[in-house]
Amino acid sequence: MPGAIALTFDDLFVGNWHAARPLFDAFGARATFCVCKIHKARPRQIAKLRALQADGHEIAYHSRTHPRLEPYLEKHGLAHWLEHEIDAGVAEHRALGFPAESFASPFHASTPETRAETARRFAVTRAAGPRSLNRADPASRIYHRLDPDRAVDCLGFCDLRHSAFPGWDWQMRLLDLIAETGGTGVFAGHDIRAPGRKSEFFSTPEDLRRLLGAAVDRGLTFVTLREVGRSR
Repeated sequence: MPGAIALTFDDLFVGNWHAARPLFDAFGARATFCVCKIHKARPRQIAKLRALQADGHEIAYHSRTHPRLEPYLEKHGLAHWLEHEIDAGVAEHRALGFPAESFASPFHASTPETRAETARRFAVTRAAGPRSLNRADPASRIYHRLDPDRAVDCLGFCDLRHSAFPGWDWQMRLLDLIAETGGTGVFAGHDIRAPGRKSEFFSTPEDLRRLLGAAVDRGLTFVTLREVGRSR
């Protein structure tokens, strides 16, 4: 069985995600867009998210206001986080037609307690980020089934212009390993745009084309985060 990759993009870069639709379509690729602050989204952003969803991409949940987890829990506690950052925001997503079946934890932060609670609410939780990968054991983040907490840690980057990106040779090694094992690897990123802004949380369309092409060349399939939770 060929392996699969789940490409995830965080926050609310809706215009640039929407502009990349022809690129995803050219490779038959579906991605997961993990949205926060949807209560602040403009009508045209909501319309573009709906267009992405209609294309077969997933609109996942990324908290209501994107707080840092540890100080939030210290100040307010777990129950408050669940009420205000999880359940309230999920209701907003669903009222707009987005099922919010997957959760990407902001700043890749989680605890056993938060993962236990999100496992009750979501098909899957995307937890630790690619910078925390033990490069001596990347296979530990290639998934064939989920643990009871329904959490997956990121194998690699979609932010291919980030200073922490380990380079294309390593990226290709990860894709080869997915193909060899027949599992699923999760990749995390943010924006898709040309260079020019200060933030390094992005890939260019050319970077993304190279990644999608390399996956197709290896016979990998593209899955949404929700499908990782449902079928793996």
